[in-house]
Amino acid sequence: MREVRRSSMIDRYSIRRGYRAREVPEYFDDDLGGVVWQPDVYGDAGRIGASLGARRIVDVGAGDGTKLAELHPTFEIVGIDFGANVDRSANRFPFGSWRHHDLDTADPLPMTDDELDGAVVVCSDVIEHLRTPELLLGKLLATLDHASAVLISTPERELWHGVRSDGPPRNRHHVREWSIREFGHLMNGAGFKHVSIGLTRSNDRTEEPFTIEALATRTQEVLETLVPLLIDRPVPAPRHARIARWIRAGRILRYG
Repeated sequence: MREVRRSSMIDRYSIRRGYRAREVPEYFDDDLGGVVWQPDVYGDAGRIGASLGARRIVDVGAGDGTKLAELHPTFEIVGIDFGANVDRSANRFPFGSWRHHDLDTADPLPMTDDELDGAVVVCSDVIEHLRTPELLLGKLLATLDHASAVLISTPERELWHGVRSDGPPRNRHHVREWSIREFGHLMNGAGFKHVSIGLTRSNDRTEEPFTIEALATRTQEVLETLVPLLIDRPVPAPRHARIARWIRAGRILRYG
């Protein structure tokens, strides 16, 4: 595994002075009562994979596996997590490969080079749960020796809580959260060289883009090929009736 560059990143993880992290987060059991978080990230992973001719999607921190499972059978799927989430995924989606791994350790991901070859790696809303995010970033960076692309998402702290938010995060499962500028600096400090970073919807009950989404590739040429897929992402129909009413009301007010 590549070693993350040691810098001031490790002192504060690129977060502004005065921010307080949570020392001990609660285990995140991925049972969210019907709300779909990061609804666009996995669709982006699928379109990126199709563009690159990838055979496999690897989900690092797969939760209960539901969103990853929707990419099968177009892709072979591998989900990595620990605890009850892995057992739940294996029972519900036996066509996938589900592997136990603690991301807060220095142990390498349970993947072979051949399995990573040409794959798209997703790590969606995971890094904010970890006490040592530099270990996860090192593992994700190392996958780019063989994988074609890495897609990372995490909540945008200032959009969720305001520019004066100083932690700990309100979500008791989160250790720390970043602004988009901080997260870009974090990835740069970790050694990622070819990155495009933007915002995406946080869940399927809102149109507000309060989640950071970063795409990293091995080369600038690949990045430039893939970024238009994110810029021209299809806009899905709203899944929540209240949003549909808001959109209709907006059209009435705007167009008369």
